Amino acid sequence: MKVRPDEASLGSGSPFNIKAKSILLGTFTKEEITELYSQHTKDTGQIFSKEVVDRIYELTGGQPWLVNAIANEIVVEILNEDYTKKITLAHAEEAKENLIARRDTHLDSLLDKLKEPRVKNIVSAIINGDGVLFDNYDDSLLYCRDLGIISETKPIRIANEIYREIIPRVLNRNLQDSIEEEGETKWYIKPNGKLDMDKLLKAFQAFYRENSEMWLEKFDYKEAGPHLLLMAFLQRVINGGGKINREMAVGTGRTDLLIEFNGDKFVLELKLNRLPSTKQKGLDQISRYLDTLGMTKGYLILFEIKPSSIIPWETRVKWETLSHQNKEITIVEM
Repeated sequence: MKVRPDEASLGSGSPFNIKAKSILLGTFTKEEITELYSQHTKDTGQIFSKEVVDRIYELTGGQPWLVNAIANEIVVEILNEDYTKKITLAHAEEAKENLIARRDTHLDSLLDKLKEPRVKNIVSAIINGDGVLFDNYDDSLLYCRDLGIISETKPIRIANEIYREIIPRVLNRNLQDSIEEEGETKWYIKPNGKLDMDKLLKAFQAFYRENSEMWLEKFDYKEAGPHLLLMAFLQRVINGGGKINREMAVGTGRTDLLIEFNGDKFVLELKLNRLPSTKQKGLDQISRYLDTLGMTKGYLILFEIKPSSIIPWETRVKWETLSHQNKEITIVEM
């Protein structure tokens, strides 16, 4: 098997040029990525270390266009083809951010697919963690797997870290652009430079109360709308100096966010408040998630799905901090 098919190359001396149509090429294994990058090392002497290859595999899931594009971004755009410079993990992170911000042809073609009903059903279920039963021969599931948008195995999740980052961003992009003063990072920074997450989430509660009904009506992904609204608000603020790691999968009943900012980490668990048992289940879930991270503090965000005509805002907006399984959990309801 050729790691770099002739028909996928763009006629450049770099092994990292590949056509946008590669959205339909099968994924590379970690060994195949190593082999591809070794072509560059052989030609230039510049090495992609094992830890860099491992990180690029995490970021791309072996998706061919992403594997090539991220290497090209590092070598050509970031290091300006100076082969004496060492390739670091920081370069891989910078390349990821650049690709997401620039939205090259491949990413645009991916995002066009998000508008298709077959894709929308699956992606919406992933964002919400909905327990939807998909037959393995379900056309929507197979289609999304063929596109490389979702994982090959269970749990069904977005296929790679870059897609997990860019898909929510593009789905809520119009909202991000419209969040003005309340989305400025400076309002939520303490004198010591740390992020005031309590202040940020209380500001979002006020924003959600004022704007959610208008915005949820505009979303293509209405079921996932509350989660996307919060992600947009967070993205606007966190862009000023941190990052958001998203964990989403079908059937989990939640979305987990790990926010890193100026040396601090914050865990947020997002759930739609569908049942009387939702809060208790959410407390148990976030406690387990905090255990996996070795952390003792987190936020459980509950979005009421009934309209304000049934449950008025005066009673649905709540803030409570309690102890659960030796964890300090702040429950934020709206």
